[in-house]
Amino acid sequence: MKISEQYNNSGAGTLPITQTASKKQSLVFVIASASAGTLIEFYDLILAIVLAPVISRNLFPEGEARFLETLAIIVTSYFVRPIGALLFGSIGDSAGRKKPFLVSLLMMGTATFLIGCIPTFETIGWMAPVLLLILRLLQGLAISGEYTGATIYVAEHAPENKRGFYTGFIQSTIPLALLLCLGVLFTTQRSMTPEDFSTYGWRIPFLFSAVLVLLSYFIRRKLGETPKYALLQTQGKISHQPVRESFQTKGNIKTMLLLIFGGCGAQSTLMQTTHFVMLFFLQRVVFLSFDTTLLVIGMATLLGCPFFQLSGALSDKVGRKKIMLTGLLLSAVLVPLVFYFILQQANPQQLKEVHTISTMVMAKLIVLILSLHICCAMVYGPLGAFILESFPARIRFTSMGFVYNIGNGVLGGSTTFIAELFRSIFIASTAFSLFAGLIYPLLLILTAGIVLAFFIPETYRNRI
Repeated sequence: MKISEQYNNSGAGTLPITQTASKKQSLVFVIASASAGTLIEFYDLILAIVLAPVISRNLFPEGEARFLETLAIIVTSYFVRPIGALLFGSIGDSAGRKKPFLVSLLMMGTATFLIGCIPTFETIGWMAPVLLLILRLLQGLAISGEYTGATIYVAEHAPENKRGFYTGFIQSTIPLALLLCLGVLFTTQRSMTPEDFSTYGWRIPFLFSAVLVLLSYFIRRKLGETPKYALLQTQGKISHQPVRESFQTKGNIKTMLLLIFGGCGAQSTLMQTTHFVMLFFLQRVVFLSFDTTLLVIGMATLLGCPFFQLSGALSDKVGRKKIMLTGLLLSAVLVPLVFYFILQQANPQQLKEVHTISTMVMAKLIVLILSLHICCAMVYGPLGAFILESFPARIRFTSMGFVYNIGNGVLGGSTTFIAELFRSIFIASTAFSLFAGLIYPLLLILTAGIVLAFFIPETYRNRI
């Protein structure tokens, strides 16, 4: 079936059936351009988290608390995101879908490049962590407009009955960004000595971002406005005060709160737990080498990527809620079990020094972590379509952006820091402290399961 026929059969009414196959290429270009930019921005955001141990040694004073201090500053990027959501949302609803994610891309790329240029603590003292804080805040503002803009941009081009499938490309950018990040780090580290990497090599992945951002920016400049937004313009239905409308439209605040606690926060905490809490768990509790950790998480992430697309496509047929609820229920069971079995397989004697593991044990770890990736995909794959289908077009960017950046940013984005904080608080009880960090994500996951099951309606048949 041609793309033009899909549009016509969906009832979207935005494309005439006489359009040729060139429109198919246009849709492919739309998805590729939006996804590539989002992938790069998530790469930029993730990089500082993965490199937190190295950053702590370079930009903070010596002391046991410097790793926690580094995570605290890195997490600040998530707390500023609701502000960015309202800013970019206002632009996206009143001036067009395209503008916000062009601005956000340049903002993110500039901040990431400059992080790679921050002098060490030995050179400029406390200005080093202060500069890191400022640049992480800029990154937080940038990503708040990127994901929402890209998801809505793709959804408003896609056929009505395939929104989950097409927005699934945007959803898969987080694991792909992690893969890109791990690949660049692995390549950089293997090209120099550990001492050189710790001294200056860690800066290279940040500087490399500038190349990726510029390429993506020039590609995105060729994009036009979405057909659904253009229709709003033609009909004179553009909102000139989308922030006010988002909070004054009857029932909209309730919808936003339900989506925050009924999926968005849980999705983010599950992703953070699977990626970053796991990363530090393997390094600081299981005591695996950096190379082994990158390899295990990288392979699990690679194998898990197709499930994001599959979950989005399946949600077009059976509904968003069924897929997401299944993912939440499975993750509530698997998260504690996976962490427990990883420790038992890779460090049963609870050694306190870095050690090697066999190929067979490594394979088992990959399978265990892959199970969490599949849960992530089931929750996150349909989520973009699920959120945007809950709001009217005239305030969609603002409302969706606020929901995503409160849930994904403030609630879920705090997971890595809170997990490490809980682990340090309960350090006196060794057996429990290893898993204390899982309390917070499990709480958000269980809450989301209840809210999603009983209080949020299905959306996949909604017209947008």
